[in-house]
Amino acid sequence: MPTVLRCIGHSGLFDTAFYLSRNPDLQDLGSGALAHYHSTGWREGRKPNPFFDPGWYLARYRDVTEDPLHHYLTRGEYEGRRPVPWFDPIWYRQANQVPVNMNALAHYLANRRLPDIHPMPEFDPVFYLQNNPDVAASGMDPVEHYMVQGFREARRPFAGFDPAFYRQRYLRHQPEVNAFLHWLDHRHEPGIFPALPAHETTIAREIRRRTQPAAEFEEHQPLPDASLRRARVLAYYLPQFHPVEANDRWWGKGFTEWTNLSRGVPRFADHYQPRTPRDLGHYRLDSAETLRRQAKMAHESGVEGFIFYHYWFNGTRLLEQPMEILLRSPEISLPFCLMWANENWSRRWDGGDQDILISQDYRCEDDEALIADFARHMRDPRYIRFGERPVLMIYRPGAIPKAQQRLRRWRALFREQEGIMPVFVMAQAFDDHDPRHFGMDAAIEFPPHKLTCTCTPIEDRLDILDQDMTARVYDYAELVDKALADPAPAFPLIRTVSPSWDNDARRQGAGLVLHGSTPALYERWLSETIEKARDNPVFGETLVCINAWNEWAEGAYLEPDVHYGAAYLNATARAVTRLRGGLGKTRLLLIGHDAFPAGAQMLLLSLGKALQRNHGLDIAFLLLGGGEMLPQYRQVATVEILRPGEPACRERLASLRIEGFGAALMNSAVTTVLTPDLVEAGIPFTLLIHELPGMIRHHDLERPLAEAMKRAFGLIVPGAMLTRICPNAHILPQGLYNPVTFTPEDRLRVRQAYGIPALAHVVIGVGYGDTRKGFDLFLQLWSMLRSPSFTAPINGQETVRPIHFLWVGALSPAIETALESDLKPALDSGNFHLPGRVDNVSPFLSAADQFVLTSREDPYPSAALEALASGLPCAAFARCGMIPDLLETLASEGDTRHAILQPGDLPALGSLILKGARLPPTARGQRSTLGTALRARFSFDAYAAKVLGRAMPDLPWISVVVLSYNYARYLVARLATIFAQDCPVLEIIVLDDCSQDGSADLAEQTAEAFARGVRIIRQTRQSGSVFAQWQRAAEIAQGNWIWIAEADDLSEPEFLSSLGSLAGQVKGAVMAFCDSRPIDGEGISLGPDYQDYYRSHVGAQLGRDMVMPGQDFVRNFLGHANLILNVSAVLFRREAFNAALSACMAELGTYRLAGDWRVYLEILMQPGAQIAYLARPLNIHRRHQRSVTGALDESAHLAEIERLHDEIATRFGRAEDLMQAQKLYRDGLRRQFGLEAPPRARLAQ
Repeated sequence: MPTVLRCIGHSGLFDTAFYLSRNPDLQDLGSGALAHYHSTGWREGRKPNPFFDPGWYLARYRDVTEDPLHHYLTRGEYEGRRPVPWFDPIWYRQANQVPVNMNALAHYLANRRLPDIHPMPEFDPVFYLQNNPDVAASGMDPVEHYMVQGFREARRPFAGFDPAFYRQRYLRHQPEVNAFLHWLDHRHEPGIFPALPAHETTIAREIRRRTQPAAEFEEHQPLPDASLRRARVLAYYLPQFHPVEANDRWWGKGFTEWTNLSRGVPRFADHYQPRTPRDLGHYRLDSAETLRRQAKMAHESGVEGFIFYHYWFNGTRLLEQPMEILLRSPEISLPFCLMWANENWSRRWDGGDQDILISQDYRCEDDEALIADFARHMRDPRYIRFGERPVLMIYRPGAIPKAQQRLRRWRALFREQEGIMPVFVMAQAFDDHDPRHFGMDAAIEFPPHKLTCTCTPIEDRLDILDQDMTARVYDYAELVDKALADPAPAFPLIRTVSPSWDNDARRQGAGLVLHGSTPALYERWLSETIEKARDNPVFGETLVCINAWNEWAEGAYLEPDVHYGAAYLNATARAVTRLRGGLGKTRLLLIGHDAFPAGAQMLLLSLGKALQRNHGLDIAFLLLGGGEMLPQYRQVATVEILRPGEPACRERLASLRIEGFGAALMNSAVTTVLTPDLVEAGIPFTLLIHELPGMIRHHDLERPLAEAMKRAFGLIVPGAMLTRICPNAHILPQGLYNPVTFTPEDRLRVRQAYGIPALAHVVIGVGYGDTRKGFDLFLQLWSMLRSPSFTAPINGQETVRPIHFLWVGALSPAIETALESDLKPALDSGNFHLPGRVDNVSPFLSAADQFVLTSREDPYPSAALEALASGLPCAAFARCGMIPDLLETLASEGDTRHAILQPGDLPALGSLILKGARLPPTARGQRSTLGTALRARFSFDAYAAKVLGRAMPDLPWISVVVLSYNYARYLVARLATIFAQDCPVLEIIVLDDCSQDGSADLAEQTAEAFARGVRIIRQTRQSGSVFAQWQRAAEIAQGNWIWIAEADDLSEPEFLSSLGSLAGQVKGAVMAFCDSRPIDGEGISLGPDYQDYYRSHVGAQLGRDMVMPGQDFVRNFLGHANLILNVSAVLFRREAFNAALSACMAELGTYRLAGDWRVYLEILMQPGAQIAYLARPLNIHRRHQRSVTGALDESAHLAEIERLHDEIATRFGRAEDLMQAQKLYRDGLRRQFGLEAPPRARLAQ
């Protein structure tokens, strides 16, 4: 017996105070409590501690007949038996790193109030304390509180558990059962859910979901003014957002469209209602300010102007105030035209003949006034015109009696009365589609009219929430497909797209719904509609319309709302400009676990920014959870939040794959739970691992990580330590994503702000303050250095500068609570400072003298890199991560200021700090020099480029070099077409040859406006030769391929992707080029392509794509004439290009006009060289008016051609047919130049 009692008593599992407090009848036992428990207490079901239940243990493990606590201590735990239903000792031991010889339950009882101790994977103590401040204030163990009292009070054990739902559905007749424990026992059974499952919904849940940001939510991203628009995009505009007397009379005082909007509710699952405006709010259109903001927003999103609905009833105007305000405000830059809404107003909102409020009667005596009213608007210089003709749209021409006759009369009145010849455009609605039937000039689509006729209603596929609903519902995706497949008619037609359509707010369950619209689907519809419009111009214009800008009660609007934000506006901008690559296959998913403000999350955000800025890569973020940084993520790209393993997750990933996301980058081991879903969706992924083994065990990630490593396309780790987990990983040290620079000004400013003396020795720590980061050690270190015995001077002589401690970063609530008694005196001392989380840590690092990394486990913290880049010495504990390896490398290179100490050795760290405090501060110049060198070493742009190379290795690494010399007038447009390429690039370089027109500055401003990275090289000495510029470009570029993009040319968005893809498929390719579309110096088209010119030389051979050996191409297509007419149309393999230039550079100095031909010859004659050609005119070649030259220049030109002919003929053995073709070409040029005529005759000419 004594041996058993000693075993239990020393185990830490018998809590005398607990035992006596829970058993009032035993209050007088005192120290005899243990003996009582062992002899009779366990038989009576009395608990020895809050987390051991002898009754449950005996019922669960029927083979146990002795004291269950003694059994658990000696055998039970090691056999995996549980002390209570929810405590798994095997999981707890792995997750919390319990020492081998220590009992897991005893470890929990001793450490349960520490912030990072988790007793079970399902219970979230941090969540529980944050959401139950009374429990946090009491200092109780959150698990104990929940198991004893919390479950009775319907408190949540974790965010995803709804006790009210669970009890209502599963425990209605068992009120005393702990719902959480019941779920733990039954959660693997079919139909058991911790909360209302995602596939079940209610009207309230739908409203709640639709009134908060969606995964696709985006902040507005205005287009730069210099962006090239691919089409004139107009949007219908509703003016019914201000009260008018007529509406007050018909609908009640104060009625506006917002009154209707409030009536929209979800009628079925996933129905997007209600709709709530965001950026512009519930505005009124009776002031100029709203119009001004709308005009600015439209322009910044690629919308040229608005089509105002115009209400004119027999001489009576309605809702005219916004238009009158616009006419009186010429400073508002808003192009506009009118759509005469010539239908009756009815109480049914259907334009019909029942319940009419005000009618259209088409009285002949009103015609002159009607035409004069239209003409008054058309005289405004902002009025939209096709060519010189103003545009007038009519909503319902079929409602006009004898329409053709009436239109003829109106045209005559316009011509004779107003001197105007408008273009009459009819809306395709109410089964009226052909403008010729009404004597009109063109038609404009008005979706959903016409387009739903061939679509299939989908009400039978919906989960109906409102059983009274009679609305027609169509699939938005099907309508998009049908719209894009609609052939061009025989009359001019302006295509129209709609971001959505749902008039439930007006018809209340009896309207029409286009269901399933997303920003991506809408962008696809608009982008492809623009392509069709370019092929089918209307009155010489590429025109597209959007229905609508602000039809809120019909669910058809572009203005930002609370659910999608400005996602539809941004989609419009992308479609109009193709600014970020459309839906090509070179899109990358960046996957992170959440948006909490910590290192891995900031790294992912910074990678997204760098990949967009430097490479033009189209990205999207995919997160497994939310967090404070969501707005920052959404400023950069679309954010999707998915739950791994759910059907909705797999469906969305499959859609993303179709949308062109052909690769993914998983940013942490935590995200590996998504592996099965990515594999099923067919999205290959690269795994970027930061976590060390302890963190991986703590989060129970060994299994998903192992599966991810087997499935990953590639593995990247920041240091050698992680190759123990991932032996096949590529080591890529992380870059520094925060720009950090030491400045004396920041040092002084921060010290003054926190009352730190100029000569004080400041020790800094940075990061989220928890036990993993070692904030408790940082505080202990401060306390230790306060001890006089520790800081006593050696030999009584040294002077120690005052020491201040500075921790930059938020503290975890748990550690703040646990260390409250120690933190208060530290903060009161005046030399321990907690600025909290800051956006810019650089000033605080400038203020410091020593950086300490107190982390127990920290893979590759950016804070350490930032400190090094600020010129600070760094101290870290050995084996805490990969920073010690970096410090060893720096020491081996001669930087011996840093220190690596044994884990947790605070006395050694304290001595190091004291040593620094006994020395004068590091000289400012020395810190700046040290920081500059280390910043270059940690270049984040270089790191991001290497990550991209690993994640998408099939991308052609293209260097774009813009050759600029006094072409400022063309440079903005040139850069805009480069930024619009749908293929990522390695780099963009502007090589300026001493321009005198400000070209280099303009290039810098343009890059900034487009938020793109451009390397601008300003030459101080003019090269004097375009070929010298070519050679310089080949030398400084770093890509495998180089595009010499001349500053005055332009290109289609798919130029690089098309040529890059083709060249990458051809082994040995040294060049790829395409046909070109010529324009003149003012941008006016000179023809669709160069096919006529090609046919005059080689027939139809260049009318199709081809791949050919280089020597054959020279023989067939460059042998007598240069058929590569513009270097901007060419993509060169840089190595081959450089070699060719080096081989003939001396000779190129003698060419004025045919040097490019000479270079093509040299590169294509290289052994094994191949060339690829696309017959599409993807390059836009600007041909300036030829200067007047004399016969001497023409003779020199001909002489250069003769030299090249001789060179080519020599290389091909002076073949007779080749030389004959060359002679014929030269003879033709002589005739063209007039060089056959005698000198006197030429002079007369």
